Amino acid sequence: MKKENDDSASTDEEIAITEVSAEVLEELSHLFGTPHTVDDSVEVVVVDITDETSAASEDITVGHTTAIAKDVTPIAEVISLITDPGVEPDLTPAPADPLLTPMSQGRDVMEVADDRGGTVVIVDDEMDRVVIVDEDRPDPRFEERQRRHKRRERLRKVKWVKLILAITALLAIVLGVLASPLFAIRNVVFEGNVYTSAQTIEDVTKLLEGTSVFTADTSAARDKVLEDPWVSEVRITTDFPGSALVEVAERVPVVWYVGEDQRARVIDARGFIIAVLDGWPTKYLQVTGTGASLDAGSFADDVYRAAAQLVLALPDEIRGRVKSLELAGGGELSMILKEGTIVRFGPPTDLQNKLVAVVVLFRRQDPATLLVVDVSTGNPTVQVR
Repeated sequence: MKKENDDSASTDEEIAITEVSAEVLEELSHLFGTPHTVDDSVEVVVVDITDETSAASEDITVGHTTAIAKDVTPIAEVISLITDPGVEPDLTPAPADPLLTPMSQGRDVMEVADDRGGTVVIVDDEMDRVVIVDEDRPDPRFEERQRRHKRRERLRKVKWVKLILAITALLAIVLGVLASPLFAIRNVVFEGNVYTSAQTIEDVTKLLEGTSVFTADTSAARDKVLEDPWVSEVRITTDFPGSALVEVAERVPVVWYVGEDQRARVIDARGFIIAVLDGWPTKYLQVTGTGASLDAGSFADDVYRAAAQLVLALPDEIRGRVKSLELAGGGELSMILKEGTIVRFGPPTDLQNKLVAVVVLFRRQDPATLLVVDVSTGNPTVQVR
């Protein structure tokens, strides 16, 4: 800062003069509460009172510095503010933000509402400045949209619940009608049963009668029928409005043997024991010898299964000549013809090829002239009478 002496003034009083920029002048103007627009050429006089003696002679408060714009405030008013000790100068700085400047200070402010709840403020003398003031207020339309969304979600859930309840109620009604006595089974018919026990037929009939043709437990009835050893397969169908058909496929007995308890066991081609009889059957070929005392529903030894399969494979020209089969010690199987001819098959293996050799031999030579035919080794040997 430059300092220069004034000849007309006292030597103890120093006055400093400098040039102040427009920004500083603008700030000083707000400090004194008087808005002012200045250009860069405005000259400001700054008075710095540092000497107590001079200050006392001039009635100026020591230590205060002020700036005076030439074209704004008369200097007498400024000095009166400084020299009057009873007046408290308002040193509160005016807000620098033009948006916070009162309207009474000469600025025109335009406020435009924002869609998001804020305010856009435009100052007329600073059209290049646009300030958005966020008032931090929630958008009422956003809350309304939230309420609508929640209401739609509730309605959607209620709709699905109603739909599920309606379907459940409909199914309950349909099942109730179908299970009603209107469609009850009143007639049970069996087909294909010859040796199936009467007790089995009675139990299955009781199980099916009275139940609806749509809800009858045919699986349980089928299992009940299969418990009979004579039954190999069964099929049960219900017919509208009130009947049921039970089709039974029974096992085919092929041979029988005497057990240790002297009771006959009838077996099928798989060696399954169909029945246990006290008497000796005459419709089937007997496998002589003594076997295990097994119950109906069990499987006999493999040699009996092989004997049954051999009988089923016999051609008609030989089957009529067979009297019985014989099981010798060691599990060797033989066939006895009505003429007394003995055909030895040996172990019950490769029976198909052994039987082919026997058939070819019997077609070349009358079996009545043969005493023994041995095909146990695969190569037939004969012994004539």
